[in-house]
Amino acid sequence: MTTAAAPAIAASTSSPSATPARTRSSSAARLDAIDWLRGFAVVLMIQTHLYDAWVSDPVKRVSVAYGWTRFWGGVPARLFLLLVGVSLAIRFEAQIAKNVDRATMVRGVVKRGFEIFLLAYLFRLQEFTLSGFGGDPMNLFRIDILNCIGASMMAIAFIVAPRKGRPQIGAALLATAVVLALGPIIGPMHFPDFIPRPISSYFGGERPMAWFPLFPWAAWPLCGVAIGHIWVRQARISKRREALVFLLTGIVGFALIYGVTLVRKINPYIIHYPSDVVQQMGPGAFIYRLGMIGPMATAGWLVCRLLGDRFSVMRQLGRTSLLVYWIHVDLCYGMVSGRLHGRLNMTWATVGFVAMTALMLAVSLAKTKYAPSWRRRRAKLETAATAAQGAPTAPTSA
Repeated sequence: MTTAAAPAIAASTSSPSATPARTRSSSAARLDAIDWLRGFAVVLMIQTHLYDAWVSDPVKRVSVAYGWTRFWGGVPARLFLLLVGVSLAIRFEAQIAKNVDRATMVRGVVKRGFEIFLLAYLFRLQEFTLSGFGGDPMNLFRIDILNCIGASMMAIAFIVAPRKGRPQIGAALLATAVVLALGPIIGPMHFPDFIPRPISSYFGGERPMAWFPLFPWAAWPLCGVAIGHIWVRQARISKRREALVFLLTGIVGFALIYGVTLVRKINPYIIHYPSDVVQQMGPGAFIYRLGMIGPMATAGWLVCRLLGDRFSVMRQLGRTSLLVYWIHVDLCYGMVSGRLHGRLNMTWATVGFVAMTALMLAVSLAKTKYAPSWRRRRAKLETAATAAQGAPTAPTSA
């Protein structure tokens, strides 16, 4: 998915307060690992949407392979939201190094969140238009992943922005715990009728309006801010500390998975939920999925260290994830692929998945190649126009 479905990293490829002994490649590998993770989320997102849209219902009911696509389909949204927080932490660290005041930090995050917030409704309008204005017009106000990213950025900025040059890791973790505790309560609750559903669905409610309400989904970017600060600050010290923090991330991830599995094995009903949907809003599901992301982060960091400056499909897709999200959803679910909807077996759907991923990679490469040159030309034109406006006029003859 917003970043990116998550916002692009605002910091440069070097650590904001790196020591002179710190090499560029070490810092680049750390930040590239975040792009790699975002690209991995993009690939999982494509497979989730494509198999859901194109595989026939009879195959869905009996295919073990399709069941695994659903299992991994629970990762990308969570990973995108977590990386929103990580990207905010990187942004904050760069601003701390420049002595930016807290009010400016908050305004910047709120502004970016509002931009993504508006893009979410523009995307829904595009979908509604491309569908021939069919379906329920209320879908225009459905709270999907982009809505959640934009709203959560605006909401959490006041909690997680550094104070007096110090990161708010403790505040971010405390807020994460609060949102998780309230998630199974507020997330599925019915709100009074006098509150419009397009508003109440940002806090909770039933699907299809409330797919990604802030309770509990805002817990992911909140937790991501804490993780991002830890990664940045450890990587700043030395290459060894950078390697250690990413290796520990994977170890902690496996420990979280084992812990949740063990508790569920001892007593699968230790916490009673009224439905599977509500259970997914609880702390158990959060901790388990967070554990899954740990080894992914370690793998992403290791791959980026091994690749160095060489081309990486994952990093490329990660750097243009918002564009890929914007395009692939309509290609998977829209009228362009209408004849394929619900008609393929797993083999042919996999062929489609490979083709779709290749197409999105081509789109990503085209954006990387042409968008910067377009921006440079636009900047030159704006500079020339400004210079022309400020130039003295030639004297008129008497």
